[in-house]
Amino acid sequence: MSDAIPPRQPTGLEIALQWAQLPPEHLEIALKALDPELARQYELQLLREKLASQEVRDRRTHSLYLGGLIAGFVVVLAMLAGAVIVGVNGLPWLSAMLAGPSVLSLAGLFVLRRVDSNSARELTRANRDALNLAQSPSASGATVPGAGAAGSNIV
Repeated sequence: MSDAIPPRQPTGLEIALQWAQLPPEHLEIALKALDPELARQYELQLLREKLASQEVRDRRTHSLYLGGLIAGFVVVLAMLAGAVIVGVNGLPWLSAMLAGPSVLSLAGLFVLRRVDSNSARELTRANRDALNLAQSPSASGATVPGAGAAGSNIV
């Protein structure tokens, strides 16, 4: 396989200069044939510039998306680590807030880039239930929220 450079196509101006050496009748024919070539070159240049700008835009979008994923991962890990530390130090209600539905909400916000109203309401309800469960005076007699009519107890 050789690294030979393909021959360069002459530009429209070079072709016109070559035809300028001929009689005027030939020049008129050359200019009529040159117009479509110049139009094709212009279209090609516009297409290249459009593709280059699209590539820059796509690269920027990818960087922003990847940065959001990394930031979400770091925030979620920090919240979970904080929940463990706070829970070990005897603050279960704060641990429930850090490790509960707020982690899911933040992860969804960073990964999906959107939070709809239904999921926000469900996360708020789940967070409230987790807080109520963590603040109950006796953890052994607390019921699981949404467990149905049986009201199963946590042991």
